[in-house]
Formats: sequence, C-alpha cells, structure tokens
Amino acid sequence: MKSITFTTGEFKVEKTSAWLVGFVKFAQTLGALELLEQVKIKMKEIDYTVHQKMITLLLSIVTGCRYTSDINHKLVPDTVAANLFDMKRFPDQSQVNDLIRRIDEKGVAQLASVHHQMFMQNAQCLSAAGFVVVDIDQSGLIANGKTYEVAQKGYFSKKKNQKGYQLSAAFCGEVSESVSLYLDPGNTHCGARFDDLVKDTLVKLSDIAKDHRLILRVDSGYGSDDNINKIRHKVLFVAKAYSTVRPTNIAKTIKKEDWEEVDDCVDLFELPMVDGLRHIVVRTLTRKGDFEYTMLISNIPSRQMSAVEMFHFYNKRQTIEAFFKTCKNVYHIRNLRTRKFNGIHAFLWLVFITHNLLSWFKATMLSGTELEGVGTKTLVEKLGSITAEVRKTAQSIVVTLPKVSVLARKFAECMQPRYEQVSLFSTS
Repeated sequence: MKSITFTTGEFKVEKTSAWLVGFVKFAQTLGALELLEQVKIKMKEIDYTVHQKMITLLLSIVTGCRYTSDINHKLVPDTVAANLFDMKRFPDQSQVNDLIRRIDEKGVAQLASVHHQMFMQNAQCLSAAGFVVVDIDQSGLIANGKTYEVAQKGYFSKKKNQKGYQLSAAFCGEVSESVSLYLDPGNTHCGARFDDLVKDTLVKLSDIAKDHRLILRVDSGYGSDDNINKIRHKVLFVAKAYSTVRPTNIAKTIKKEDWEEVDDCVDLFELPMVDGLRHIVVRTLTRKGDFEYTMLISNIPSRQMSAVEMFHFYNKRQTIEAFFKTCKNVYHIRNLRTRKFNGIHAFLWLVFITHNLLSWFKATMLSGTELEGVGTKTLVEKLGSITAEVRKTAQSIVVTLPKVSVLARKFAECMQPRYEQVSLFSTS
C-alpha cells in the first residue's frame, strides 16, 4: 500500500461553480451589486446584512434555483463565491425567505431605482447607432392559493378559472435588455399599464426618442385609438389595431388584384395615409380555409419601411414573448417565492436586473468567442452545474474546470483576462 503523507501549508483546494464566480467578478467590475445596498429592509442584521441577503437572492436566480429552498444546496456549499462578499458562507433559505416577506413598497421602489441606475450606466441600446425597438406586452402568473395577496381571477393563456397576477413589461429585444415592469392583480387589462410603460421607456431612452430612432411595437391589446393618439406625436410606433371589425369591413371593398402577396397564406393592402398614420390591412388564410383580417397602424414613413417590411417587422414581437418564456422556465418566476405581493414584485425586479446583467456578461465576456451565441438557459443550467476546483495561495486564486467538458473548456477560454477590468483570477 502506498504511503500517505499529511502536511500543512497555505495551499488549499475547494470546490465552486466557475459560472457563479465568473459572473460575480464581472458584476463587481460594473459596481452593480454595490447598488443593492440602496435597498433598505427593516430586519435584524445579526449574521448577515440586508445587502448580503439581497445578493444571495439575486445569485439564486443566476444559479437557476427553482425555489428558495434550492439555495441550501446550490449556494450555501459554495464558500468560494461567498468569500467574494466577505461571507464565510451564503445565508440559507430561511433567512432569504424572511427577507422576501419583509420587503415593503419602499423596497420595491428602491429595486426599481437600482434597475434604472444599472440600465442608464450599462445598457447597450443607449449607444446604438440605428433604430432602437422596444416591445410592450403582458404575461400572467398563476397564484391559486387563498392567501396570495391581491391575487384575482383573470385571463391566463390556455388556463381557465385561475387566479393570479399580470406582469407588464417593456423590453428591448435586439440587445435583450429589460426596460421596465409592473405587477398587478390578475383581472388587470394590459392597457392599464400602457401609459406607465411608455413613460418609463421615454425616460430611459429620451435621447434616442428625440432623434426619432425609438420605435414602440405593441399588439392589439394596446392598439386602441385612445392609446395610439397618446403616442403618435411622441414616438415612432407599430401597433395591431384593437378591433378586427374595421379591417374586415374594409376588406370587402378591396379588389382581388389590389392585394399584395406576402406568402401563400398572407396578403396585404395599404390604405391611403390619413392624418400622418398608415393603415395596413392584413388578410390571413386560416387552416380551415377562411380569411381572418387584422390591421397594422403606424406612423413610420413608407420610405423607411414598406408594407411588407412592416408586416415582418411587427412579427418580430416574438422577442418579448421569448423573454417571458425565459423568465418562467429559466428564472422560474412561475414558482412565486412568497405570498406577499410586495415580495413577489421585488423578486421580479431582481429577475429583470439579473437578466440585464447576464445580457451584459454575454455581450462583454463572450463576444468574439465560441460561446458568443450561447443561450441564457445553457449558461444557467448547463454551465452552472459544472463544478470547478479552486486552489488558493497567498498570492492568487486558480479556478480549474474539468477537461472532459467541452462547455467548461470553452468557458475557461472566455474567462481569460482579455479585458483589464475583468479578471476571474485576480485577487484585487
């Protein structure tokens, strides 16, 4: 039998998630996590500060925790990442749950302010040279328990007789950045938050709007005449008309040869411009062999976008739908972390903050690498599950990922210090 020698020294080997410590180091270079100190919650700070608990909740999103209970096995064992915040280990689920329950309206407003500050300091869309497109939409969150605060019955896609909440959001799909959000009872119509979302968007992207480079893209839920009149002189927009009756009646007067074919199932007809607005009737052949009629309304000049281009442009609204899907399936907002309304609202702000940080991480650290086009789901779930080995000395930290994983090898290459301000291996 081979002899085994035990000795002491500064050398130490630990385990960590390379994805987690890589993300943390990046977020720290932006000063993003420091902004969370602005969130003040009335609670005792014995072992951990409110700031440390708030960071833990944010990192639970980064590591794909489905519930706060997952913190106990995904974050608590990772002492390396905890040490980056001067903690011996992360707080467990009970302490994070207590934080969420104690968040009040002021805490929600403070998180909204943190999101705004991070956006104004780092958003890619603010430096875009061309047009910037912001989508506005709503998605439901089901909460059927009797004790969920202010939950109400409402419309939830493919679900009947359900109670819950409505999440309204503004989202810039081209660079995958969240702009704003609101949470309301389940019986709230999407149009109720239209003015708020438009206002928030114009505040954040004011310079782009002044240059006439901001385009709002909204579906029929926001396409009433009243809403259109509110924005038509403020910003460029494309909206689907709220009513289908008018385009159906107009279609009866259009000659067969006047329709412009888009493909075998879709035809268009653009009406003469009226008072600076374009109206494009869309005829769609259904699977049953019938025609359905809708109408697109816009103030974008035809020299900038033809009717066919407008149709394809409007259909790119799927970016915000994909964002909602990511929120539900990757960040797991379906699993409400509390029954307190303010706690749910605050957690959603943390999700929107985290999403933007992940988008900036990909744009900064992964740009020009083999992982440039990798999805958020891959980063959070696949890369996040790979355990790395950490060797500490008095002078350095070395993170070693397993060679057997192709994804791990590619991530290690991406995290080499190409940028002076971001270094996974720096102890300073």
